Amino acid sequence: MNIVVIGMGEVGRHLLSVLDKEGHDIIAVDSSAKAVQYAEEHYDVASIVGYGASETLLKIAGVGRSDLVVAVTNHDEMNLIAALASKQLGAKHVVARVQGTAWSEWTDGIRYGLLGVDVVINPRVLVAQELSRIARSYGASDVVDLAQDRVELVQIDLDESRVLNKPLSSLELPPHTLVSAVVRDGELFVPGGADVLVKGDRVYLIGRPEGVLAAERLFSKEREARRVCIVGGGVVGKALARELLQQQATVLMIESDLEVAEEISAEFQGIEVVHGDGTDGALLEEQEVGTYDLFAAVTKQDEINLMAALLAQRSGCKRTATIVQRADYASIYRQLGIDIVLSPRTVASDQILRFSRGGGLHSLTVLEDGQAEVVELTASPKCRAVNKPLHRMNLPRGSLLAAIVHGDDVIIPHGKDVVHPGDRVILMTTKESRATVERLFRPRGE
Repeated sequence: MNIVVIGMGEVGRHLLSVLDKEGHDIIAVDSSAKAVQYAEEHYDVASIVGYGASETLLKIAGVGRSDLVVAVTNHDEMNLIAALASKQLGAKHVVARVQGTAWSEWTDGIRYGLLGVDVVINPRVLVAQELSRIARSYGASDVVDLAQDRVELVQIDLDESRVLNKPLSSLELPPHTLVSAVVRDGELFVPGGADVLVKGDRVYLIGRPEGVLAAERLFSKEREARRVCIVGGGVVGKALARELLQQQATVLMIESDLEVAEEISAEFQGIEVVHGDGTDGALLEEQEVGTYDLFAAVTKQDEINLMAALLAQRSGCKRTATIVQRADYASIYRQLGIDIVLSPRTVASDQILRFSRGGGLHSLTVLEDGQAEVVELTASPKCRAVNKPLHRMNLPRGSLLAAIVHGDDVIIPHGKDVVHPGDRVILMTTKESRATVERLFRPRGE
């Protein structure tokens, strides 16, 4: 594919690293000569220094011949203008990111066709929605909705659990649920029936939402978060509060800006808003954050989020969550004991990368820094995988057909189940098996 990426911030650089490995022809654009130089030195890309929304620059970049243009600068208006102008100049698909307070009222993190732009993504709203799903789970540290909320993927870190030291084949999992992947000592693998779970493993469960929720009771002692404390009244904080109120949770919000705190207090009925510093240990003790089920630090500053979460943890809060702007720091946060670490960069990248894989792909979720992917796609009538039972599909080692959506039915497949043309399928694949799986589901001749 010919791809133009406008904006060399955290998201832009991450996209370059993935797209470069996949062999796409990429042009990187940024107004900063230093940012462009970094891109040239680290990736096999062409580059242009300049204003990304300039019609002249976009023509030089060849957006009219591009399969995909992605605008992810730190300026929302520039992203929208660049995407719209690229579309008018002939780009096949355009994607823009927005994340400022002007977009905080969104109830959906993705808009299609907004202002003539194919896809507009608000990663901060998407992160808030993910946190709300985690809050209503039983101990999950990540929750991803798939197939229009008919399939759920959850991540659980095993501590004390009834499932330890038993072969997976002996576990009495609820119907329509399976263990799709296990991470042990940092390495992800797709398990078989003889594999045994041990303390410290990270497990990915997938299945129908009601089955997954029942399975969580086996894997974790945690329960739904009914009392949640939020630090930060920005886009993420407000979107999260809105979601939690719909779940009828008790919400306390701590905001350092008096004017913002007053605005939130007036806007939201049913939550307690406290003006103060989320890293003030005395304030956290005064508000009894140790009695809350979940503490979520979601300001724009990573240092504040980390410090606030550590203080809440010390106060006895059951679970702590933070957002982190630099996703490569997430593992350090977990080592420090933070239960849930989410990155708007990762969320945005997952949404954008699916457009680089061609037609038919509905969603893409990257797991464990690229060790595996969960892809959701429509099975083409011309692909090799249709009209044959699973046991004859010859899926490679390290891959798993996790779910088939056939009309209104969601099937967690076994050996005799068949993928029909037009079915939506959800696949787990490691990076080693991805190419083979793609060939199975790619239409013949492409």
